Amino acid sequence: MIYNGTAPTTPTTPTTPTNPEQPTAKAWTASAVYVGGDTVSYNGKTYRAKWWTTGETPGQADVWQQL
Repeated sequence: MIYNGTAPTTPTTPTTPTNPEQPTAKAWTASAVYVGGDTVSYNGKTYRAKWWTTGETPGQADVWQQL
Protein backbone atom coordinates (compact mmCIF):
# COMPACT_ATOMS: atom_id res chain seq x y z
CA MET A 1 0.00 0.00 0.00
CA ILE A 2 1.32 3.46 -0.89
CA TYR A 3 0.43 6.54 1.13
CA ASN A 4 1.44 10.03 -0.05
CA GLY A 5 3.89 8.50 -2.51
CA THR A 6 5.80 6.37 0.03
CA ALA A 7 5.38 2.84 1.21
CA PRO A 8 5.00 2.27 4.95
CA THR A 9 8.09 1.00 6.72
CA THR A 10 8.26 -2.17 8.72
CA PRO A 11 8.57 -1.47 12.44
CA THR A 12 11.91 -2.44 13.92
CA THR A 13 12.30 -4.82 16.81
CA PRO A 14 13.38 -3.00 19.98
CA THR A 15 16.87 -3.83 21.17
CA THR A 16 17.47 -5.33 24.56
CA PRO A 17 18.64 -2.59 26.93
CA THR A 18 22.08 -2.88 28.43
CA ASN A 19 22.22 -4.39 31.87
CA PRO A 20 22.23 -1.36 34.21
CA GLU A 21 24.35 -3.32 36.67
CA GLN A 22 27.23 -3.54 34.20
CA PRO A 23 29.70 -0.66 34.07
CA THR A 24 29.93 1.28 30.83
CA ALA A 25 33.46 2.62 31.42
CA LYS A 26 36.49 0.87 29.96
CA ALA A 27 38.23 -1.68 32.16
CA TRP A 28 41.04 -0.35 34.37
CA THR A 29 44.56 -1.22 33.26
CA ALA A 30 47.51 -0.89 35.65
CA SER A 31 49.86 0.35 32.91
CA ALA A 32 47.50 3.06 31.58
CA VAL A 33 47.76 6.74 32.48
CA TYR A 34 44.55 8.38 33.69
CA VAL A 35 43.82 12.06 34.26
CA GLY A 36 41.23 13.71 36.49
CA GLY A 37 37.73 12.92 35.26
CA ASP A 38 38.60 9.66 33.48
CA THR A 39 36.28 6.79 34.36
CA VAL A 40 37.13 3.10 34.56
CA SER A 41 35.44 -0.11 35.60
CA TYR A 42 37.07 -2.45 38.08
CA ASN A 43 35.55 -5.49 39.83
CA GLY A 44 32.08 -4.58 38.54
CA LYS A 45 32.17 -1.00 39.85
CA THR A 46 32.79 2.33 38.12
CA TYR A 47 35.40 4.79 39.37
CA ARG A 48 36.42 8.35 38.41
CA ALA A 49 40.01 9.60 38.73
CA LYS A 50 40.35 12.72 40.88
CA TRP A 51 43.77 13.58 39.43
CA TRP A 52 46.55 12.12 37.25
CA THR A 53 47.37 8.53 38.13
CA THR A 54 48.88 5.30 36.87
CA GLY A 55 49.16 1.89 38.53
CA GLU A 56 46.95 2.80 41.51
CA THR A 57 44.14 0.27 41.93
CA PRO A 58 40.57 1.61 42.00
CA GLY A 59 38.93 1.04 45.37
CA GLN A 60 42.33 0.91 47.09
CA ALA A 61 43.81 4.34 46.31
CA ASP A 62 42.47 7.78 47.25
CA VAL A 63 42.80 8.97 43.64
CA TRP A 64 39.71 6.94 42.66
CA GLN A 65 36.15 7.95 43.55
CA GLN A 66 33.55 5.22 43.26
CA LEU A 67 30.51 6.35 41.28
